[in-house]
Amino acid sequence: MAYYNKLLTLCGFEESEITDQKQRIEKAFNKLKLGPDDMEKAVSRVQDNFDIELSGMRKVLGVWIKELFDLVLAREEGRKIIYFGYPPFQYTGLVIKAASKSENDFYIGCPEAVLCQTLGQIFGKLVNVLEEGESTGLAPGHAMCSMLQIKNGALEQGIIPIPDLSIATSYFCDMGPKADELMQYKYGYPVEYLDSSLDSPWGLWPEYDNGNVKYLGAQLTSLFSTLKNMFGLEINEEIWDKARLLAGRLYAAINKLVVHLQADPIPLGTANTAMIYNYTMGCTGIALKEGAEAVEILVDEVGSRVEKGIGVVPKGAPRVYIVLTSFSDPVFNRMIEEVGLTVPFNLALLPPLHFPATYPSPTLGEQRAEQAMLGGAYHSSYGWIKRNTESLKDAEIDGIIYNYQFSCRPLVCSSKLGKINIEKETGLPTLLLEMDLYDDRNYSASSLRTRLEAFAEMLQAKKAAA
Repeated sequence: MAYYNKLLTLCGFEESEITDQKQRIEKAFNKLKLGPDDMEKAVSRVQDNFDIELSGMRKVLGVWIKELFDLVLAREEGRKIIYFGYPPFQYTGLVIKAASKSENDFYIGCPEAVLCQTLGQIFGKLVNVLEEGESTGLAPGHAMCSMLQIKNGALEQGIIPIPDLSIATSYFCDMGPKADELMQYKYGYPVEYLDSSLDSPWGLWPEYDNGNVKYLGAQLTSLFSTLKNMFGLEINEEIWDKARLLAGRLYAAINKLVVHLQADPIPLGTANTAMIYNYTMGCTGIALKEGAEAVEILVDEVGSRVEKGIGVVPKGAPRVYIVLTSFSDPVFNRMIEEVGLTVPFNLALLPPLHFPATYPSPTLGEQRAEQAMLGGAYHSSYGWIKRNTESLKDAEIDGIIYNYQFSCRPLVCSSKLGKINIEKETGLPTLLLEMDLYDDRNYSASSLRTRLEAFAEMLQAKKAAA
């Protein structure tokens, strides 16, 4: 039996899949420098942190490993490669996928998100990639984004291929485009920068400056032109509508799962659900089809738990909204239930707010730019805060964990104001929690646990008093 059989079987691979793809699997693990000891460690992490008695959960993990294989081997398998940053602009990756003639022509995804979910969550092997990224341009001690250090380190080590095009996150993050510019010089790939401005007057949202829409719209139009010139891809409204449908089955399955997560007691822990939500944010390939199948199986299994009253915490435990779960550390995500809290939904599942289009948009780029402004996050700090606040006003929760990436300027700048405004307008106790979502070296699990335990005890006492 090969050294990786136990792990892959545990993660929902069929025996025939392992046999048929033996060469491909071994080539990928060799590129990733993952050997027998790493497989043993991964088996232990999977058993300790995820609900593997559920076959759907095992398959969810397996889909991430398959996505990792596709990423690592994309160049050798003859695909053109387009990377987008995190957070992605709406569903640009799916739009590119929808415009391509064959689903196998391109690998389109966010490599740092894929590496977090796999080398981080499953294998616990991100540190050497982070250190490589730090030593080759994104130095430690300067509040560099660890997600970008992962991308830089992975390119430097050769574990992910150099892309044909990278789409930078200038519409939200200032460090993303700066890091992409560094990597552009180092590795020679072209970058399309989607610039915008988050500098809008306090209180303006959902109104917006038409100049911002025209500017961001022109950036998107430039991207569409680049995609046509480089790859022959035509982006239009029909393609954009088609892209919505590509992930429709996956979104439908996730929505059904979220319905089950409203049960009391909650039937599935945060470490498990955290492995699902980034399918739609980081991937456009196998995760859309096989990920949907895995979540559908999980929905049935979790539904059975609800019928039997099975939960991961006692009935009546405080219910909290968390902005973001850890991308790379299942220990933190599992800790939430360990301290007696439950998470029925997070940022990825906030109910949408609907506003009528008001801007006369002559181009597809400007239409999408207006929708970005109305979404809040790409509008301003005020837009981000109000987007959260308005969506949480009617939520059946007892508190909020407002955690944020310590090195993310858009999130840091709005953190304190976010807590103040959300508490004022919703009356919900809010824990402001600074952490690193992608690197577990700087914020220890014990220090985070101390804060979560205190918050949980306060919410439990508040519920008991009520």
